[in-house]
Amino acid sequence: MHYCFTFVCQQGELEIKALFLAASLKKFLHCDYELVAAIPSPATDWGNPREITLTLLAELGVRIVPITNWVDKQYPIGNKVACLGIETLAEKIFFLDSDMLCLQPFIPPNDWLQPIFHAKPVDLGAFTADPHFWQSVYTLFDLPLPTRRVFSSVSHELLLPYFNAGMLGIPSNTPFAQIWADSCQRILHSGIIAQRPRWLDQLALPITLAKIGMDFNCLNEYVNYPAHLKPLNPQTILCHYHKPSVIRREPALNQLILDLITQYPKLQQVIATYADWQELTQPYKITKKKGLFQAKPTIKPTAQQARPEAFITGIPRSGTSYLCRLLHKIDDCVVINEPTQIFPPLQQTFPPYQLAIYYQEIRRDVLNGQAIENKIKDGEIIEDTAILDKRESYLPTVYRPDFVLFTKNTLAYLARIQQLRYVMPHAPLITCVRHPADTIASWKSTFDHLKNARVETFPVGQLHDTALTGWQQQRLQRIAEADEVALKRVLLWCYLAECVLTAQTVLHIVHYENLVTNPIHCLKNIFQQIPHAPPLRLNPAIQPSQIRQKRDILDIRDRQLINDLCGEYAVQLGYDEWKISC
Repeated sequence: MHYCFTFVCQQGELEIKALFLAASLKKFLHCDYELVAAIPSPATDWGNPREITLTLLAELGVRIVPITNWVDKQYPIGNKVACLGIETLAEKIFFLDSDMLCLQPFIPPNDWLQPIFHAKPVDLGAFTADPHFWQSVYTLFDLPLPTRRVFSSVSHELLLPYFNAGMLGIPSNTPFAQIWADSCQRILHSGIIAQRPRWLDQLALPITLAKIGMDFNCLNEYVNYPAHLKPLNPQTILCHYHKPSVIRREPALNQLILDLITQYPKLQQVIATYADWQELTQPYKITKKKGLFQAKPTIKPTAQQARPEAFITGIPRSGTSYLCRLLHKIDDCVVINEPTQIFPPLQQTFPPYQLAIYYQEIRRDVLNGQAIENKIKDGEIIEDTAILDKRESYLPTVYRPDFVLFTKNTLAYLARIQQLRYVMPHAPLITCVRHPADTIASWKSTFDHLKNARVETFPVGQLHDTALTGWQQQRLQRIAEADEVALKRVLLWCYLAECVLTAQTVLHIVHYENLVTNPIHCLKNIFQQIPHAPPLRLNPAIQPSQIRQKRDILDIRDRQLINDLCGEYAVQLGYDEWKISC
């Protein structure tokens, strides 16, 4: 026998996870293998799995073995250590965290049988990127620091060898597991870390390798995919989902759960008392449209489900909130105006995968019938957030699961155009611009960070933002050093216009003046940019309006600066008549 795949099956929710893992492996794994469910003992500490769980494991051909916690019974994660110490006739034993699923047919590559350690590096480096910390750990064991390095798979930090313990492969019948347990205990009792951190097992892995002198090979992300941190990649083979809410936001995962329940009906009984698992079997809570003949919408998750998405950005006070208000009037459009959830991912030093996940979570919550947060008043998007800037919870009405989802932010999205394109290449960036005089006039009577061009206060894209290019940092420095507020404002507009122009080939530019006077034409063009968008059903309430201007607030100095500095950018943005009277 080539392989033994083992996992923990412990009383409680881990029973559910273990059963779905076993069923998915049984469905897709094609090799010479055995499945082993390791059940922690004694029952006085860990309880006993339910009879239906044991019955299902038997139906799936899973061998059951008892294990004890070799690390510390107050450290449940330590149960996995003993899994690699079970007896097996297989050449190679792989431990899998129970909260994983196999997603497609898979034949392990031949190099998995090499008598070495196989694992994927950690997702994020966190504090373990500090070599001084690792020096204290290796010194504890009288070991030198290793010379090899790995990249963390999500944050791409350069690290000393440090692995995710969700999937581990070792040659069978070796002392690896016992040495791993001993290393965990020694680190735990040394005082160099907090009591029983959940990543204790991972800290001890490279120490174990060094003590044994075992070589390692880094697995790629597709066999231990961190779906809690990144949107699911279609090439994923083994997905590490962590919790059922992640399954619910990924239609392909949810469909697999439904398929496995159909194949093994007893799984429905297993999840019956767990609301978050039971939710995976429920249809989407969408509204049936009245008075129109149309095909019945798909109400259960499918792997083929389209998820049309887009960003709204632009130069501040150029009609982005007005556009949100128009889109809000369209059926099957959900528009989130300035969500706060976008800032942490955009402030990270690695791609903002969590922003893409935020989109998926919004769609999941809406389809589950759960309220979301937005800048609304009386059911309408707040058009001018300078006058009213508050958030309320509400539940959008949608008639189909593939509704179009927009989020809007001006400064943050403009500062991260390339990063947004990287994590969501399918989502167009709808970018609003406006005549410089009208934009700057609006700034004079609005938020302080615009009125005074306080570039050092921007949450994303501020003066010292290392993610910006050299020219962007130079422009921001010039704004910060200007000793006149009027000049700062004009320089800020020029900088933002330059951001738009340098990326214009990947942007869909919307002129405020056209949006106001011909909204239907603009909306049709926007929908044409969005892959898999449902048919656009225009609301009769969407009508042309009047262009708003506050140019009388501009003094002579403002006008001179606009005329002297904005011309080149204004013309490139389509404003041939950019000069204003002084």
